[in-house]
Amino acid sequence: MGIVSSSLSLSFVHADTIDFGTSFHNHHRGAPPTSFLPLFQPPKYSSRAYHSGLSRQQNQIIITAKNNPSSSSWNIPRGGQQQQPPSSSTLNRHSTALFDGSILSTTTATSPFLQYNIVVFLVNLVGMIISLIFPGMQYHLDLLGTGSFAIASWWCMLLLTNSSSVNATSLLLQRVQVSSLAVILWSTKLASFLFYRALQVQEDARLESTLSTKSGVVFFWFISFVWGVISSLPHSLGIASSLEGDNNNIIGLYSGTILYIVGLFMESIADYQKWSWKQSNPGKFCRSGLWSISQHPNFVGNICIWTGIAIMNVPSLRWQLVPIACLSPLILWKFFLGQAEGSITSGVELAVKKYGDDPGYSDYIETVPLLFPDLKRLFAKK
Repeated sequence: MGIVSSSLSLSFVHADTIDFGTSFHNHHRGAPPTSFLPLFQPPKYSSRAYHSGLSRQQNQIIITAKNNPSSSSWNIPRGGQQQQPPSSSTLNRHSTALFDGSILSTTTATSPFLQYNIVVFLVNLVGMIISLIFPGMQYHLDLLGTGSFAIASWWCMLLLTNSSSVNATSLLLQRVQVSSLAVILWSTKLASFLFYRALQVQEDARLESTLSTKSGVVFFWFISFVWGVISSLPHSLGIASSLEGDNNNIIGLYSGTILYIVGLFMESIADYQKWSWKQSNPGKFCRSGLWSISQHPNFVGNICIWTGIAIMNVPSLRWQLVPIACLSPLILWKFFLGQAEGSITSGVELAVKKYGDDPGYSDYIETVPLLFPDLKRLFAKK
């Protein structure tokens, strides 16, 4: 009878196990409210039904393991249900891991942020070596100094585009491609123009004293490298972020692209207008076109370019890096303002010596804004 009683007791173990938690709770903690009873009373299963369900779960796990031999382990949570492995989209979102948006990640060897700035450094190093070997030569200054942006952007975009861990249709890759192409287009355009101008003019009087000594050459290319690093902060930090973000990223990408295009056209038109004016009016200062509403419209265009690139990438950055990325347009604005005022370079002094005898130059300096056009005055004239 003891054996029979034990057998009968064991036969009801599976049927009664589910009710154990509820009965224990009723006896020792008090019964739960009626409205919550469904949460505490899962459906009952007979012993045969329980074994049948468990067998199906075991067979499913075995079949899945055979079909996925690369899986090293399987986590089986309570209840016999198999935990699904992470989806490919989840893996792509997190396995970009080149940079997760934190400041410390910028020091890793695989970070595009670090690789971008290494390329900028190497290109400027080549420029410095050329300047030391050929003293006084200026043809390569802007070709390499400004061209380093395009070379570094192309290199990092190539690495990220060919990375198997990045989803080809993700917003992350689209943002990286748009930002990279924007920098490549601007850098190639400006470097080509400045190189052509150097071939025609042959030398820039503002750089003669600086490039006349070895220390001056080292200083010039060091500033060129620092300039490249600071100007590129929105882009170099943006391409290193694996955060895809939400709709704010799409809005930032479109609005930043629009501002970038405005700045690119403004800078390009300003350079073309001034170059054409000097060819047809040698010895006279330019005050036509965009130069009639700003003394330095090319500077304004450059500020708009990098502000647009910042707007493209800032929504994808962690909040700690946003102020760092915004340093680019702020420092550009401060530097161009100082250059326009003559407190940083000797451009204003040279211009006064060259055009000081022209009575229209004094009026131009007093009435036309240094950088940003006076929109109220501009529309009032119309």
